Amino acid sequence: MSRSGRQVKYILTNLKEFNVLFLTRLAYILLFTGLLACGDEESANTPPVALFESTDGLDRIILDGNISKDSDGDPLVFRWTASDESVVFDNAAASESYFKITPGVSSKEVDVTLTVSDGKFQDEKTRTVDVPAYSYVRSIGLGKSLTKETSNNVEFEWYIDQSNTGPHSLLNCGPAAVTMAIKWFDQNFTGSAEDARNVYHSSGGWWYTNDIIAYLNKYNVNNRTINLDNISNLKAEIDDGNILIICLDMYLVDFHRDPEYHVNKFYETNGVGWGHFIVVKGYKEIDGNVFFETYDPYSFSHSYSAGGLKGKDRFYSSSDLDVATNTWWDYAIVVERSGSSGGRQAGVDISKIVHKPGR
Repeated sequence: MSRSGRQVKYILTNLKEFNVLFLTRLAYILLFTGLLACGDEESANTPPVALFESTDGLDRIILDGNISKDSDGDPLVFRWTASDESVVFDNAAASESYFKITPGVSSKEVDVTLTVSDGKFQDEKTRTVDVPAYSYVRSIGLGKSLTKETSNNVEFEWYIDQSNTGPHSLLNCGPAAVTMAIKWFDQNFTGSAEDARNVYHSSGGWWYTNDIIAYLNKYNVNNRTINLDNISNLKAEIDDGNILIICLDMYLVDFHRDPEYHVNKFYETNGVGWGHFIVVKGYKEIDGNVFFETYDPYSFSHSYSAGGLKGKDRFYSSSDLDVATNTWWDYAIVVERSGSSGGRQAGVDISKIVHKPGR
């Protein structure tokens, strides 16, 4: 090989080695730069902050983790845990959850932990939550602290569901309510709501308040009609051991969506003028509010999951009943066992007042 040929070969060999070395170094540079970029991106992410609030929800403790923060705006994953094994979360992976207060357990403290993650980092917050003792008024949704209660219930069965009371069941709240009142007055009374319907408006239609009074008189049941210009008149009569039949516009009574609570209306009403008869037999004073204990005949076989018709021992707030009676019929028919001539409030002249219907 000539001298010039050896020089060319030498140059090509060194160039090849240079290219390999260059490409290798370039690969290292690219790899190192990529690692730095990933490290910078991760270090730039701000960890989330777990925060939550707890609320006494009567029969449950309500938890809200929506106040948790992530400054990067990353979507958060939630997880609820508790120190007490009896705590069962409604949804342990939701931003909002709750757990029911265990029946029969006295008040206690439970450590609740919320863990939030943005997919890169996580944070947790633990708070000690006061869990109150379970009580009847809490379990049915009435409130927290019972200060007074009076009930004129009796030991024998006297509630009537107006469903299946004959061909006019949808309109038989009046016959059902007055029959309940007579049964309360006289345990041996055997008449039915259908029997009452057959006495007045047997072909159908709404019963009126004067029909209720006439039917009570038919069976010599002590009764008088009082003015409800003050809803506390109901309490006064109950304190005297009496029950009352009221006629009100049920459209103006609040509806409660929790199917297990015994407070407020459990059925839909389709507009103003939904006249209805119910029996008022007691009251409870809770958290500064008054709830009247009633027999509402409009159950139509709707029951609680634990059993019991929803119209039986249903509670309505005094404020709702005040508005609903003022608007519809601002009187109450008192039924009393004693037969006293007057009571706390003397009866009004029923021939001089306007009577209203119910269904």
